Amino acid sequence: MAMKRQMFHLLDGARTVFCAALVGASLAAAASAEEAGTNQAVRDLTQPNSSVEVGIGDVTDGSYKFGEYNGLQNSGQFGVGSFDLRGGGSYDSSDATRWRINATNLGLDTRNATAEYGEQGRYRVTLGFDEIRHNITDSYSTPYRGVGTDVLGLPSSWLVPIVPLLSATAPNARGLSDAVATSSALVRGVLTPPSGAKLAASNTLMAADLPLFGQANLHTTRSRYDGGASYLITPKWEFAIKAGHEDKEGAKPMGSITATTGGDISTILADPIDQSTDQISATLGYHAKSEFVQFVYNGSIFHNNIPSLTWTNWAQPATTMTMSSAPNNESHQLAVTAGKDLTRTTRLVLNAAYTRNTRDGSFLTDASTPLVPNLDGLVVTKAFNLKLTNRPRRDLDLSLGYKFDERDNQTPVRTFAFYDANTVPSATPINSAFSAALGVPATLLANNVNVNDNRPYSRRVNQVNADADLKLTPTETIKAGYEFQQLDRWCNGTWIDCMDAATTQENTAKFELRSSPRENLNTSIGYAYARRTVKAWNENAFLALVPLANVSPTGATGGASAYSFMLENGLSGYGPVEGYAATTGNMNLFFPLNNALANATYQNQNRISEILGLLRYNMAPRERNRIRGNLDWQATQTVAIQGSVDYRDDNYNDSLYGLLKDHDWSANLDATYTPTENLGVTLFYTHEDQRSKSAGDSYTANSAAKSVNGSTAISGGCFSTIALRNANNKIDPCLNWGTDMQNQTNVFGVSLDRKNLLASKLDLGAQIIVSRATDENNVNGGNYVNNPLAVAGAPAGTIAAYFVPATALPTVFNNSIELRFNARYAINKASSLRLTYIYGDMSSSDYAYQGFQLGGLAGGLPTGQTSPSYVVHVIILSYATRF
Repeated sequence: MAMKRQMFHLLDGARTVFCAALVGASLAAAASAEEAGTNQAVRDLTQPNSSVEVGIGDVTDGSYKFGEYNGLQNSGQFGVGSFDLRGGGSYDSSDATRWRINATNLGLDTRNATAEYGEQGRYRVTLGFDEIRHNITDSYSTPYRGVGTDVLGLPSSWLVPIVPLLSATAPNARGLSDAVATSSALVRGVLTPPSGAKLAASNTLMAADLPLFGQANLHTTRSRYDGGASYLITPKWEFAIKAGHEDKEGAKPMGSITATTGGDISTILADPIDQSTDQISATLGYHAKSEFVQFVYNGSIFHNNIPSLTWTNWAQPATTMTMSSAPNNESHQLAVTAGKDLTRTTRLVLNAAYTRNTRDGSFLTDASTPLVPNLDGLVVTKAFNLKLTNRPRRDLDLSLGYKFDERDNQTPVRTFAFYDANTVPSATPINSAFSAALGVPATLLANNVNVNDNRPYSRRVNQVNADADLKLTPTETIKAGYEFQQLDRWCNGTWIDCMDAATTQENTAKFELRSSPRENLNTSIGYAYARRTVKAWNENAFLALVPLANVSPTGATGGASAYSFMLENGLSGYGPVEGYAATTGNMNLFFPLNNALANATYQNQNRISEILGLLRYNMAPRERNRIRGNLDWQATQTVAIQGSVDYRDDNYNDSLYGLLKDHDWSANLDATYTPTENLGVTLFYTHEDQRSKSAGDSYTANSAAKSVNGSTAISGGCFSTIALRNANNKIDPCLNWGTDMQNQTNVFGVSLDRKNLLASKLDLGAQIIVSRATDENNVNGGNYVNNPLAVAGAPAGTIAAYFVPATALPTVFNNSIELRFNARYAINKASSLRLTYIYGDMSSSDYAYQGFQLGGLAGGLPTGQTSPSYVVHVIILSYATRF
């Protein structure tokens, strides 16, 4: 028994010792854990942290529009990779060196990476790379071979498209459509079906050409490399330099036109892009307590590795056309910025810059460009800005600013002669007086050539700003300002003033009231009124383009030129505001039958004379009213609301044609609800409304024609007969037209964030954005169209022509929905899993794409491009760790 009692005492003591030891160990472990947690918290605050994320994603359906800028254009899997590596001395040590290497989107075409190393307060070195891809279209198809190169050619099996029912020889791209080939057509006023032979010809054509069309997805990729360094020479002086190289490659759609077949033939080409830009910037700066100065050099050199594009004419495969690309150019700038505190309450800041932009080298030439000198382009830009600020009282801030900005285009004026879009030169030479004035052989230029001068546009801005900011009460502040701007425009070396409005002046007065009636409420309302005036409008500025308007052509009497005759008779290029009348002498040479200035008298094939009353909107007199309001309200501790409204109204009251009225307004509303630190909800809505009205005149030349194949009556319009209409073509009020265009965009979004679920391991987030954009274009006016049944031998009384009133164009719309869901699960303090789901849905409709389809245009090769739409799902799973 004694032995048993001793054993029990021994076991009880051991148990006591064990428990004591266990308690001690637990206390030690707790202390150790607390110390470790403290140490980790200290390390987190004092040592640079690094992170790495890797994963995989999947896109269900490829869409260039969905992936326009985000790199998610292809269906299938893609890699997810990013890292942020940091090192150097801890923040609580004497080691001031730091380094960082950061990269994101490594698995996509939007990847970027940066690296930097430096010592705080002494120097810093950086390197960078970023890439972005712009997806343009994935519905472009073409029969051309060599997409992406500077030579586009058609296969040898290509047959020129025609519509056999209409013509056995005339190129007609609508012949590629089976619906067109099998349809009946009016032939000499009779609805006629295609014969078996014509159907066979169409089938042979389509069987040869349609298989040649292949899809070519068009996109551009921009890759940029840069590096820089900065060094603190002294505590007040710092030097920095940065250099960058950018490459841009790919292809974009480009419209082209040629007239080699006698009619306009168009093609949407895959324009290749292979360009590089080198930039360098060097800065030397001085900073002190009350003053600073900074000297800067900026240089940019652009080089185009594809100087031109050559392609085969689909309507005449034996001929090729060539178009030049953007020319090489350089820009070099010297700038200085300085500031100084003149007194304790007055500060002066100024900057000045001088820039030279140059372009030199020969233009491309061929048989259609018989006279093309070098450009020797030079543009010198000078800029100067000054701002003086003063606080005479604690509740009043004043500022006065002056801006000078001059773009002086010193490119010499040269004369160029060319034929429009490869037009075949006529057999008749140019007016002998013109060839003599140009100093070229009499037979060098045909009478359908264009002789133009370049116009080196220059401009100068002088602007003065004055602003006052007065605190009326502790909760209300009023701000008032005035701005005066004078803009002068000119061309160096042109034989006549080249500008419609050589000088415009604009005065702007603005007012804003900011109020905080409550501690949690801030509001503002502002109004601005601006008026732009024009000293004089020059209706004949277009003549600067055509130097031969100042040369008397053979056939003119008294040595009259187009310009001198206009001055003598008080006319502009539009000519008399009259209908048909027989003309004689110089009037018949320059303004035959009271029409606009004859093209042959200034040797240009395009009508470039101005319609009386057309004022270009960027120079025209204008009145502008603008109202802006803002609201920032912290309604409760959990609810915050922000909103803004912006309204602008522009009126061009002096303009008869061109832009007449332009106004837009927008409203934004954001609301957030955060009942707890783990839950947040955000709602936002944006509305934009843009509207503009413009007018024009589609007048044609007066003529003495009295019928259409013997028919004389007109249905509708302003005149009842062909004779009356043609005699008044120039002044027919029914040919005036107007547009009322409106664009509306509505965007609604909801965002939800829920944190610290599942024992603070799970964070969830969701966002949905819904948008709808529409374009409306209401058109008034109309035009005449000849009756296709008005053929020779038509029954008496057949209508010769109809006036077709204009109708609204189809609505263009773009609707989209984007849903994002994010989940983050913390495996431990340093590691986590992330899941992202994206749903994208977009539909759009644009009538302009109809012309790209088979059977769309007679003179335009179809490309099959469609208005974009998509339904896409994206899933991304990644693992992230921090260390």
